[in-house]
Amino acid sequence: MGPISYTALVAHHPDSVTPQELQQLVDSSLQRVNRLMSTYIPESDVSRFNASNSTDFIPVDPETAQVVQRAIQISQQTEGAFDITVGPAVNLWKFGPDKESVESLPSEDEVLEVRSLIGFEKLQVRSDPPAIRKSEPKLKIDLSAIAKGYAVDMVAKALDDASCKQYMVEVGGEVFVRGQRAKGGPWQIGVERPDSTQSANRPLLGANREVYRVASISDSALASSGDYRNFFEFKGKRFSHTIDPKTCQPVEHGLATACIIADDCMTADALATAVMVLGPEAGQSVCKAAGVEFLLITRDSDFGTELTEVKSDSFPVSKIESAKKSKSSSAQGIWPTFIAAAVIMGLAILGMAVGSIFANKPVQGSCGGLSSATGEDGDSSCTICSKPTTDCVERAEA
Repeated sequence: MGPISYTALVAHHPDSVTPQELQQLVDSSLQRVNRLMSTYIPESDVSRFNASNSTDFIPVDPETAQVVQRAIQISQQTEGAFDITVGPAVNLWKFGPDKESVESLPSEDEVLEVRSLIGFEKLQVRSDPPAIRKSEPKLKIDLSAIAKGYAVDMVAKALDDASCKQYMVEVGGEVFVRGQRAKGGPWQIGVERPDSTQSANRPLLGANREVYRVASISDSALASSGDYRNFFEFKGKRFSHTIDPKTCQPVEHGLATACIIADDCMTADALATAVMVLGPEAGQSVCKAAGVEFLLITRDSDFGTELTEVKSDSFPVSKIESAKKSKSSSAQGIWPTFIAAAVIMGLAILGMAVGSIFANKPVQGSCGGLSSATGEDGDSSCTICSKPTTDCVERAEA
């Protein structure tokens, strides 16, 4: 899965297992999935399958066969919008592991050539004995759009087996939570605002990132997919890294983020990718048919900032903007009081100043002020200083 960060937050665990043992369970679960399904490890099941031109069944681990089988099922449910064989098209559009600067777009002939190498229908899987095979010798698979979710599920299973009842697991943004937070209540999972202000050719990770919505979930998985992190701009047009397996070209609809809640993270992960391919309308239909909750965020144009959203009735989301507006409203409510107080204070100071001018006497503060300072004769020095200069001269001569 490459250099992907992960988090395993255990709010409560039994005394029979130590935090160090939990760390080992988490690490071993992730390492096992990576060892089997990574495209970066030459000895992985996926790499061995891709390197072979044989059309015979190639033995794989039961877990690899399970993930491939689930991928094929979701491909069928989404009519090919999700397809683990789309890798050659991803590479053609410079979104593969070896990213390059884009100086020209692929030709029609190049697109047609990779289309002949893509199609989940050209892939078969069996469970006993576990193996996969391809009818096209050059066909390759990439499980990155489903293996992260599966890895989350495997870490969750390890924590369940260790009798942990309250935890949150996150791998590369895909999440599963069990029970409640340490302080009680559902886990609060942020949905990032689709930010189109990042650098077009290679967006800056971590720059201008903001939470757009918060989903409150328990005992369920949440996965998101978006077009705002990985895209390039060519001659004023934005090209998304989301490639439609049927056309082998970047999608052109305005869907910026697809956020899916499901019982397991493998399903949520794959469906989030499929919905990003399908777009908002068809994506809703697929989610409803699959029985999952969804939040879809659409932008008004390629680099527009106006966002609209549609969600399923039961998607447990809260609006971050409402909190900001409340703070703004509170701040606005303070200003009239502040201004009124400033005006009253200003009038008081002005009145004191006018009174002092006409009375020809310094203002005496609560601590006595300058008028409490007296000379050797007991007269106020301040009173003398406030008189004409001639009075001061006459006093000095005396």
